[in-house]
Amino acid sequence: MTVKHFTVAEANTLIPRLTKQMVELQALQGTARGKYEEMRDIREVGYRKDGNLIMMTDYQVAKREFDDVVAEANRILASIQELGCRVTDVEVGLIDFPAIINDEEVYLCWRMDEPVVGYYHGLEEGYAGRRPLSSK
Repeated sequence: MTVKHFTVAEANTLIPRLTKQMVELQALQGTARGKYEEMRDIREVGYRKDGNLIMMTDYQVAKREFDDVVAEANRILASIQELGCRVTDVEVGLIDFPAIINDEEVYLCWRMDEPVVGYYHGLEEGYAGRRPLSSK
C-alpha cells in the first residue's frame, strides 16, 4: 500500500472539510455515549425470570440507534482515511498527515482549533512530541 505524503499546502486545503467532519464526529461521539449509557441504564432495570430484559423493546431501540450512530461515525472516519489522513483523537480533534521533512518520514499534526497545520512529529512521537514547522 502506497502512503500519500502531504505538503503543508495540501494539508491546509483540507482543513475546512476536516473541521466540518471532526465537528460531526464529536457530535456523533457524544450521541453514542448517551445511547450507550441509556442501554446500560435499561439493563440495570433488570431481567425477567425467563432471562429477558424487562425493558427489552426500549433496549432494542436504543441499541439500533447506537449502531446507526457508530456506523455514521465509521463512515466519516473512513472518508478521512481515504484522503490519506489519520484521525488520532476525535475528542481533541487531532489529525495527522503523512509527510516528508528533511528526508524523514513524519506526520504533519493538526488540531481542529488551529487555523492551519503548523506542527509535525515523528512517526513514534505522537502529539506530545510535536514541533513547530518553523523549526524544521
